[in-house]
Amino acid sequence: MAKMKNGGSSMQIHVTDAAKHTLQQAMDANPGKKAQLRYDAEGCGCAVSGVPTIWLADELTGQCEAIETNGLPLYIQTSQKVFFDEEMTIDYNEKAKTLVLKSPAEMLSPRMSILVKQGETESESKAESH
Repeated sequence: MAKMKNGGSSMQIHVTDAAKHTLQQAMDANPGKKAQLRYDAEGCGCAVSGVPTIWLADELTGQCEAIETNGLPLYIQTSQKVFFDEEMTIDYNEKAKTLVLKSPAEMLSPRMSILVKQGETESESKAESH
């Protein structure tokens, strides 16, 4: 995955209408939870083998900052920015019924999950068609 150039620049994510609809449905089903873009390496065996995931949680974890998006509130842990590109797009794959994370240079995740964090438990939200 591409590292951020000039470390302190702001990250921007364009969320397509279809992806925004899917994310908004998940957020509406879990009121009060905040959306956080995570590089989830749990169970992967190595920190560089993680997968991009959207966490919906009551509290943001770690030191977080807001990501510039086109209208959807999204946060990221400052320490995880190195795993992502500065400019990305979250789209929705209608055929696979899942979110897609991509940058102008590469596909970062063809099947990005939405993970609903509930205290110590979690449940994976399957993206549904609209």
